[in-house]
Amino acid sequence: MFEQLQSFCNAEKCFHSLAEQKNYFRVNTIKNTVEEFFSFSSIPHEKTPIPFAFSSTYHLGSTWENFLGYIHIQSLSSMIPPIALSPRKSDVVFDACASPGSKTTQMAAGMENDGAIVANDRKSRHPALLANISRLGVLNTVVVSQDAKKPIKERYFTKALVDAPCTALGAWQNAWKRFTQDMAKSLSRVQKAMLISAFDSLKPGGTLVYSTCTYTKEENEEVVAYLLEKRENAKLVGIDIPYDIPHENGLSEYGNEFRRVWRVYPWHLKSEGFFIA
Repeated sequence: MFEQLQSFCNAEKCFHSLAEQKNYFRVNTIKNTVEEFFSFSSIPHEKTPIPFAFSSTYHLGSTWENFLGYIHIQSLSSMIPPIALSPRKSDVVFDACASPGSKTTQMAAGMENDGAIVANDRKSRHPALLANISRLGVLNTVVVSQDAKKPIKERYFTKALVDAPCTALGAWQNAWKRFTQDMAKSLSRVQKAMLISAFDSLKPGGTLVYSTCTYTKEENEEVVAYLLEKRENAKLVGIDIPYDIPHENGLSEYGNEFRRVWRVYPWHLKSEGFFIA
C-alpha cells in the first residue's frame, strides 16, 4: 500500500505522523469573540496560524464551554476549506456533504450568521448535523437531504463546498488497513459526479471549494481535472488565505495549474491530512 502512494507523497511518514495529531478547537464567534472567550474560560491552550483556532491538551469534550457552544472541537486542517471558500453575509452557500457540521457551522460564523447555507447530507446523518447547528447557535442554515450527485438547483448558489466522502487516509490509521485501489477508484466516480453537480448549482462567476481528507490522486487532482475537462467555464484558481499555513502544492503531472491546489500533510500542522482545490 505504501508503494502505491510513495510516488507522490511520503506514505510512511503520512501514516505514522497521524499518531502525533494534536487536539484543536475553534472559538465559536457566533457566541463570543476570541477575546471575550478567554476573559472567562480557563482552558489551557496554544495559538495556531489561524487566529480563532487553538490547540489544547485538555479534555475538551467534557467542558462546559463545549457543551454550551462557545467552542467547537475540530481538526485544524479541516478548518482550511471554509477559510478558502470565505463566504460572506451576502452569499447563498451549498454545502454538499455537510454532516457532522464542523465546516457548515464554521462558514455560518464567518458569515456572521447572515446570508444562507443549504446543508445537505443523508437523513441518517442529520441528527449530528442538527445537534451542532443548535449547540453553536447557527440561524442561517437549512438542512436538506438530496442526492449530491444531482444539482439541487441549477445556477442558484454563489458559493459551494464539496467536502467529499473519501478513503480518509489523512484522518485515520485504521483507514490504511482497509484501503484498496478499487475503493479509491469507486469513490472517485462518486466524487466526480458530486463536483459536477455542485458546479452546475453555481451562479455564473460563483466559487466552489473541493476538499478531501485523503492523498490518492484518483480522489483529488483527477477529480478536479475531470471538472475542468467537462465544464469549459470552470477555472482553477489559487487559494487565497491570509494566514501562514504550511502546505505542499498539488501534483503538476495534471498540469502546471495544479500547483495552485494544496496538499496539507499531517506533519504540517500535527493534524489531519487534507487536499483543497
